[in-house]
Amino acid sequence: MKSVKGVKGMKGISAVIATILMLVITIALAGTAYMFINNMFTSQTQGLEIVDSYCTSDGKASIIVRNLGTSPVTSIACVQTAPSGDTCDSTGFTTGVSIAPQATGTFTAFDICAGTGSRFCNYRLTPNVGRTITVQVSCT
Repeated sequence: MKSVKGVKGMKGISAVIATILMLVITIALAGTAYMFINNMFTSQTQGLEIVDSYCTSDGKASIIVRNLGTSPVTSIACVQTAPSGDTCDSTGFTTGVSIAPQATGTFTAFDICAGTGSRFCNYRLTPNVGRTITVQVSCT
């Protein structure tokens, strides 16, 4: 067999360049993972929190809520789940249904919680961002 002299084989990239490439790839992957996880946790913590709930002197349910998210809550859908026949709507919010991040707003039910004796009115509040919450208000 004849040996080939003078032909240089291909050389790999230097160790320094390989190390830099590995670092860049690692940092890019870590940054992508951070952005994904941060967005996932932020979207799960968006929503409302019940601060307090009580019955006003005229028999209407009043609910104080806090915006837990990083975006303002600009609309809240209200459904009264019990007792049946009663209604609620978002016009009861004293803040005009605009609750800044980490701020509170007070909701007063549209009508009187019906019933005799101890009355429990159940409400489901759904903000435009985040998760739905439920609250039970006791009126005696």
